[in-house]
Amino acid sequence: MSENQAYDLIVIGAGPGGYVAAIRAAQLGLKTAIVEKQWMGGVCLNVGCIPSKSLLRNADIAETLRERGKEFGFSFENLNLDFSVAVKRSRQVSDRLVRGVGFLMKKNKIDVHMGTGVIKAKDTVQVTGQDGKPTDLKTKNILLATGAYTFVIPGVTIDGQKVVTYQEAILQEKLPKSVVIIGAGAIGVEFATIWNAYGAKVTLVEMLPRILPLEDEECSAELAKVYQKRGIQMLTGHKVLGVETT
Repeated sequence: MSENQAYDLIVIGAGPGGYVAAIRAAQLGLKTAIVEKQWMGGVCLNVGCIPSKSLLRNADIAETLRERGKEFGFSFENLNLDFSVAVKRSRQVSDRLVRGVGFLMKKNKIDVHMGTGVIKAKDTVQVTGQDGKPTDLKTKNILLATGAYTFVIPGVTIDGQKVVTYQEAILQEKLPKSVVIIGAGAIGVEFATIWNAYGAKVTLVEMLPRILPLEDEECSAELAKVYQKRGIQMLTGHKVLGVETT
């Protein structure tokens, strides 16, 4: 890229932090590019907060119909809850929003480079796409918005089938009959709520003394009461040493 084509800003990472920053920079008149190695919209729009909220909405309706239907005047002889339909709907919601991000990139004249970005110098980002060919992009400024990775317990192998992270879990259309969720933070309790609403036997394991350990104690206590009523087993103050599948 010649000097007159150099960017004012290259953003590495196209999640909510990255694409919003890129849009604002472009609106302020900066020639902007964004580099993303996997998904436009990042984890949040593709396999995180957006599809999980869609599934939680389905779970809320399922729980209401199953446990409180008569209270609202609904009577079912044979209520059928199809989890696969809920997952398909969550993918449709996710896909629609991802397309929206792509539209915003075009609208704001932001160049999108799909591939892995590496900072080679203070003014150079090298992007390697799926074809394996590296391309050097010149820039005056670089913004890192690369997100985070799932912590995997040492010695535990993620096989993508019986032992999964949230990424595999949120894409699976088959409802597990029983499941152990390691970690009772925001993601853990979301999946506990979703799977339990559709009839799965759920056990939450948390190393710290309470579920939602980073939230207010009152919130943890209230959710624990709800989970007790719904039959979700909570093992707080328990450390996972290993995992065996059967």
